This record gives sequence, structure tokens and C-alpha cells, in this order.
Amino acid sequence: MSVLKLSSKESSKLILMASLSAFLFGVVGLFLIGLMQLVSMQSFAEDSVHKHGIAEMQASRLGGAATILGGIFLIAMLAFSGLRGNSSGPLDVGWFAWVAVIGCMLLGLVEDIRNDSLSPRVRLASKTSIFTLVLWLSPTLVPSAIGVPVIDSLLAVPAIAFVLCVVFCVGFLNAVNMADGANGLVSSIVVMANIIFYQELGGLGFLTVLTCTSVFLIFNVISGRLFLGDAGAYGMGACLLISALYCFGYGYMSLSFLAALLSYPCLDFLFSILRRFATGRSITKPDNDHLHNRIHFQYRKIFRSRNLANSASGMTVAAASSGVVLVGYLSNWWPITSEQWAFVFATQCLVYGLAYYATGRTASQPKTA
Repeated sequence: MSVLKLSSKESSKLILMASLSAFLFGVVGLFLIGLMQLVSMQSFAEDSVHKHGIAEMQASRLGGAATILGGIFLIAMLAFSGLRGNSSGPLDVGWFAWVAVIGCMLLGLVEDIRNDSLSPRVRLASKTSIFTLVLWLSPTLVPSAIGVPVIDSLLAVPAIAFVLCVVFCVGFLNAVNMADGANGLVSSIVVMANIIFYQELGGLGFLTVLTCTSVFLIFNVISGRLFLGDAGAYGMGACLLISALYCFGYGYMSLSFLAALLSYPCLDFLFSILRRFATGRSITKPDNDHLHNRIHFQYRKIFRSRNLANSASGMTVAAASSGVVLVGYLSNWWPITSEQWAFVFATQCLVYGLAYYATGRTASQPKTA
């Protein structure tokens, strides 16, 4: 293995990625780009071409693992140097949060290295065990009310509230993993969410996640040679989940704001489950008819570059969902504790349905004999 094996085009991309990362994050950005480049050049844990109906380039599934491990190394180095955060947020550094992040990452890493080695039942049981432990260690994350009378009557019973929260956690993690089908999609959502979390709570944890995920986003979108994989999707999903539960539980953000901020994974997951039920398919079996698949099908008609079509699909969906909320947050549309963000979420639901219909029901589905 040698960087001399890079083609002229790949070398140009590497220089561009290194330059952007160095400009934004200095030596740390260069270090992370170098780490990701080395990982992308390995021959193991490769993702199959045409997986999710979007990927058309051979790539490593270890991008998320490299990102999260780089983040853990960075925050440990900062803590060892004596630098401390200025908040008590869940990633700064509540150890219960890292139980979830590292536990989910390791579960996904097994799948990345040996694809389909764990059955859906084993993965479900493992994620349930992880979040049962996390919520038991930090019961303040379990909401006692969300403002919906029927659900609030159930949440008033602690045991039921605990079980429902575990179910929600497992479902959200699966939603993030299911949404990870286009370059920059999940990582953009994580970056935008952590910009807000860091602005509101501060702390080294959010800053580290923001830095490492931003560098991965640059690498993923420009090169297309490194995917999040299950380790990245599960680990980043756990970061989003724990942060959102913390912010809601302690009153930093309203449920409506968080729903709008994290709308795409949730909407796509729910719609996918309903679609599979309607067609009589198993809900554990993947398909290639997500909204980002359909948008990618349309972009392939426009862009000659396979990677550009892939990246444009992910960035379009992220910008139209979490991106709108970030703009609203920076423009001070409403306080982030306001329930008026429900109007944004309702609009996102409508736009999702219209976009799904407009991109064609059968256009993105593979042909059958």
C-alpha cells in the first residue's frame, strides 16, 4: 500500500480534502484526513458496489469507526492535556453516554467486518440491552411527559415509560442506520445537530463530535471511498439520541424542535416500515426505495459523475430537512423551547410525501425478470 498508487484524479481529491480540513480544523483535520485515507485504502471490510441502490464505487465500510475512534482519541488527548469543557452536557463527558456510543459502535463494527454475521434478532437484542443499561444508569433521560395526553398517561407509569423509551431508542438507532444510504446524508445531519448542541451547551464532547464528523463529511462527499458503515451509523445515531433525550429532559429544547431537527431518519424509517407492511415484505429486509434512492435515480440523469450524483442526493435531503432547522435556529425564527417548531415538522412531513410521489413510485426500484 502506498499513496504513490493514487491516480491523478484521486491525488487531486486528496489534496482538496486535506486543504479544506486543514483550513477548517488545522493539524487535527490533517491527522483525521490521513487516518481516513489509510482506512479507505485497505482491502478488508469493503462495501459491495450498488448496495442501497446508490453506491456505485468500491469503498470501505470503516469510515464511521475511524471517525468515532479518532474522536475518542482526540477528546482523551484534550482531557489528558488538562483542557476541560464548560458544560455538564451528556457528551462532556457523561460516561453513561459513552456506554451507548461505544457499545453501539462495537456492535456495528462486528457487522462491518463480517457482514450479516449477526442475525436481526441478535442485533435487536444487543441494542435493547445497551439502552436498557444506559437508561437504568441515567433514569433522568426517560421522559415523564411529551405533551400528548394519551402517551403522557402511559409515561406517568415509570415502568411503562422506561420500556417505551427503550423501544424508542432502538427504533431511532435503526432509523439512522436505515437512512445511511447516500454520501453526506447522516453525517450532515450529525454536523448540523451538533452545531446547535455545541452552541447551546458547549463542551469538548460536542466540539469533538462536530470536528471529527465534519472531516468525515468532507472525505465522504468528495472521495466516496469511505462509508459510515454500521459502526458509524450506530455510533453517531447514539450520539444524536442521547443528546436529544438530554436536551429534552432538561428543558433545553422542545420536542417539536428536536423532531424537526432529526426529521428525516424518523420519517424515512416510519414510511419504510409502513411500505413494507403494505407490500407484505419483512420489515427487517432492506430495500432500495427510500426517498434518497429515488432522488439519486433522478440525479443520475443529470450528473455524469457517479460520486457527484451520490453526494448530491445525500446533501439535498440533509439540507431540506435538518438544514432548514439550522437556518431557522441561526435566524432566530422561534426559541428552541417553543412548540411552534411543530409547523416546521408538519411541513417536512408534507414535503417528504410530495417528494416521494414526485420522484416516481417505480423509477428507483430495480427491474425484475
